[in-house]
Amino acid sequence: MKQKIEKVFITGANGFIGRAFASFLRTKGIESCGIDFVADPEANVIAADLFAVDKWRPLLEECDAVLHTAAVVSQALSEDETWRVNVLGTQVVLDAASQSGNTRRFVHLSSVAALGFEHQGCMDESMPLRACGQPYRDTKIASEHLVLNYHTSGKVDGCIIRPADVYGPGSRPWVILPIEEMKKKKFLVPAEGMFGPVYVDDLINGIYLALTKPAASGQIFQLSGFGEVSNLEYFGYLAKMVGLKKVPSLSSKLAIAGTTVFEKAVHLAGKTTEINPLTMIMLSRPSADYSHARAKDLLGYKPTVKLAKGMRSCELWLRQQGKIK
Repeated sequence: MKQKIEKVFITGANGFIGRAFASFLRTKGIESCGIDFVADPEANVIAADLFAVDKWRPLLEECDAVLHTAAVVSQALSEDETWRVNVLGTQVVLDAASQSGNTRRFVHLSSVAALGFEHQGCMDESMPLRACGQPYRDTKIASEHLVLNYHTSGKVDGCIIRPADVYGPGSRPWVILPIEEMKKKKFLVPAEGMFGPVYVDDLINGIYLALTKPAASGQIFQLSGFGEVSNLEYFGYLAKMVGLKKVPSLSSKLAIAGTTVFEKAVHLAGKTTEINPLTMIMLSRPSADYSHARAKDLLGYKPTVKLAKGMRSCELWLRQQGKIK
């Protein structure tokens, strides 16, 4: 792999992580381009579906690295919808990268959800992965398998990133959506569950290291923050921002049962919701202690933003956006 990356192709380029990474690359003097549902000409992003390969292949072939972030990040969509994007879409991008003579590194964004939500104690990349019928978790496992398959067969120089629970200004699942639901008094979390926050700037730095360091080749890296906190501590910061004295919470069993009824009512109205049993199962984790020791040892990764500081940045951004007073 050549030492200097000059241009990066990003799928999901308008997303929370894709946009943040493109901005980071500009500070390094590195160009980027990519695809998303909506074009952003100023950022060299075109509107294209993952499967419209002929539309975006010329952009990819200009680049010497790929960051694949495009995915269904939801617990509310069907297995078929999630599989199509997260697995078949990943294969389409892998094929295009493998056919390009310029691609030096393919970084795939997976998730610590691939590990499952049953474990206790510290979790690392050596743990076996087990499908369980949850579409998001299972498709992340399958997409990782694809990337490793393409890497070991010599088709791409692949690397997999498993972010912990990424928060920061602009994070929809862990900042915007909870704030919106708290304001509508529709938010709750399992009281016993754990959360593994990593601030977006730390994640972006880790992705950059994985994109540029030779030691990242063929590896899986968990990128986490300063350890786990309780749901009540993490979401408590957001609750205070909207004037709540405490986070609405129930026991795990009641949270799962209650959201089962709530989701059925939402489905009857022809809608979907992330406040559902699968989300409650995830947030009921007995542990969210995701080790980043491998990333530290091989890449020099080190998180720098602790939760209190990160939440101050989130609060400032939310006020600037008019989402809180």
